[in-house]
Amino acid sequence: MKKIFKINLLVAGALLFILAACSKQDHQFVISTPSPFISNLDIRKLYKGNDVTLTKEEMREATVIAGQVTSDHTGRNLPEGLLFVQNSRKVSATIDSLRGIAINIGAAAANYLPGDSVHIRIEGGVLKRLNGVLQITGIPASNVQKVASGINVIMTPVSAVTMLAKPENFEGLFGVVYNSNFEPNIGVERIEGVKTFNEGSGNIQMNVNSTATFKTEFLPYSANVMGLIIPSATGVPQIWPRIKSDFMATSIVVDPSVPLGPNPAIITGYFADPDGTDANYEYIQLMATQDLDFRQKPFSVFTTNNAGASTPTGAPTGGWATGGLRTYKFNITRGTVAKGTFFYVGGYKVIGGTNSTDISQANWVVSKLYNNLPGDDGVGDVTANLLANSGNAAGMAVFATTNVGLNTVPSDVAFYAGTGNAFASGVGYAIVDNDFYKRNNGTSFQPFYRQGTNTDKVGANPEAAQFSYLGGVYNAATKTWTTKRSHKTVAVPKTSPLAVIQEMTGATRVIN
Repeated sequence: MKKIFKINLLVAGALLFILAACSKQDHQFVISTPSPFISNLDIRKLYKGNDVTLTKEEMREATVIAGQVTSDHTGRNLPEGLLFVQNSRKVSATIDSLRGIAINIGAAAANYLPGDSVHIRIEGGVLKRLNGVLQITGIPASNVQKVASGINVIMTPVSAVTMLAKPENFEGLFGVVYNSNFEPNIGVERIEGVKTFNEGSGNIQMNVNSTATFKTEFLPYSANVMGLIIPSATGVPQIWPRIKSDFMATSIVVDPSVPLGPNPAIITGYFADPDGTDANYEYIQLMATQDLDFRQKPFSVFTTNNAGASTPTGAPTGGWATGGLRTYKFNITRGTVAKGTFFYVGGYKVIGGTNSTDISQANWVVSKLYNNLPGDDGVGDVTANLLANSGNAAGMAVFATTNVGLNTVPSDVAFYAGTGNAFASGVGYAIVDNDFYKRNNGTSFQPFYRQGTNTDKVGANPEAAQFSYLGGVYNAATKTWTTKRSHKTVAVPKTSPLAVIQEMTGATRVIN
């Protein structure tokens, strides 16, 4: 009995100690005041399809938005009365929280310019969607306080594929669409109206109102378009240029009577093993050896993966057009490329895989999610591995046509890695005379890779997070390689700028 009493006494003492500790911790809680500021990210989350009155309770005691003004009404091409503001808040190292919002303050919206920093008291306003635009209404102009000016405004690169995937993330932001490819009536058609363009991944619309001061500008083949991302009635993403300088023509004029040489486009590099998933993050870098307009003369790019599991098995009876998991086709039907400059074909417009630097400012003639969509013209199944990392022969080819058969001669070809499954009697992957392959060896005709002396490879298995580049010198006058390409690699950390894969020592050059 005495033993039981001692045990109970110990248990009771322990409980008293715990309670005392808890009591002590209660008194150590920090008493704080909630921030009066709320981010656009959190404001937008409040809207679920119905109007929302912005009370302190709804906003967790917040009453003010602080952000950068992005609207500019001097060009008279924005919805009247709307002040567009963007801001962000820290969520994590990998989550983007930059969001835009429109505040309806009437005519006073024209008093503010991009780069103004403002505090806006929004308590009592109503969050609603009017004319397709999510906006805060019922806010008097006196609720807006300008606290600074001349702030650098963050500009977000956007594309059709990213905006369609997450439209809420982009609505109201100040964005830029690089290499916007239009189908204009040159010298006749103006930019006024709703114009559909393609930036390599899909269609976007540009909206220029009849009131815009720059509406009479001619519509070029391609342009970089800056402006505000505003929803359209059809659901197609729209960008609204604010002023004349938001629209910058980038296309070059190519004389259609100039014939294509034997190698009008050459392969200069490839990114085959991104850090993380390969699906939709691999790409090929190419260069024009003469001015090219892909509307006048469409091109195509093929990749081939001949690993043992790739079907159909055996020799590629259709050559580059075999399809299945053996080859994948990209048609290039839009855009222009100046002689001696790079252009790109591949998945997302980022440099090094998931959550890496956006490089949409590069000349992407095709940006296609090959892990989601089959190849063009039915050539190629959906694949997570466009460019093989190991195994049998892997490579790529560019053609100065979209009509490619077994014996069509490419503009350039590059193979790397293994050897097998690439050739059998009479069928294989067509090559071109370049610095690695020859269609004729003396009197012997050898038009396919792995046939005769055509066994050379530009490189071995790709290395993870390394861009493979093929340094060399191409003479555009003689149509020959004066310096043979040599495989090199450069590390591509996720924060790398575009210069890492374009301005490295030994990059391919076109002369003359």
